[in-house]
Amino acid sequence: MRVLCLGDSIMQYNDFSTFPQTGWVQELARFFPADTVWLNFARNGRSTKSFIDEGRFMSAMAWAESGDFAMIQFGHNDEKDDPARHTDPGKDGAFRKNLSYFVRELRSKGVKPILLTPMARRMFEDDKPKNSHGEYAAAIIETAVAESVPCIDMNALTLDFLAQKGFEGSRRFYMNFDSNEYENFPQGRGDNSHLRPEGANAFSKIAACEIKKIAEKFPEYKEFSDSCMENTGGRFLEVDEAFMKEANAEIDDEYTVYGRLL
Repeated sequence: MRVLCLGDSIMQYNDFSTFPQTGWVQELARFFPADTVWLNFARNGRSTKSFIDEGRFMSAMAWAESGDFAMIQFGHNDEKDDPARHTDPGKDGAFRKNLSYFVRELRSKGVKPILLTPMARRMFEDDKPKNSHGEYAAAIIETAVAESVPCIDMNALTLDFLAQKGFEGSRRFYMNFDSNEYENFPQGRGDNSHLRPEGANAFSKIAACEIKKIAEKFPEYKEFSDSCMENTGGRFLEVDEAFMKEANAEIDDEYTVYGRLL
């Protein structure tokens, strides 16, 4: 089974140079059989607009094969006041149109897409987690309904998670830590968007529980749902460079492959 990942820095693969920052899909791979192939096209700072404009979506389409699954998660950068990235989440806005474009094009190649709302930022107001994504989460959910594809509302689910952990208790899940705690970031960090391994693991477990349910409403996704949380006893190879060389692709530039069985 192959899974394409389209998104931004919250989803992208992170190597040793940015540790402890961890894309949540890196941890999600642990919930699937070890021979699952993950094609991660997600990259830092991308929105649906820039993902298209830079040709990244066409790269994903070039590698997509009938029978693949695709997880699509955007929002963090579509929200930004940047003409190169911003999209309008309204009824006739570019955000919804771009998501529909992704879904329809992938389906035309026999790929089964899943839309996901963005992870909650660690923002609190009056001791309660604050939804920082405005209309974007609702736009994703409504687009999924319109296109008849599964949607996992990670924004709502991770807001609930933050409510359980509280402001202080949730700090360890994000790239928010003191100086001299990690070699790569001697000055510390105050980042409440990106995840540490604990956060990526916790959020991927939330996603895995939802993936198990997808086939109840969308039986054509049975392979994806049934494979999730299947214990095969296999081991993961984070980056299979031999496979990448064989495919004549650049690890750093186009996408990252991992999850090959050793």
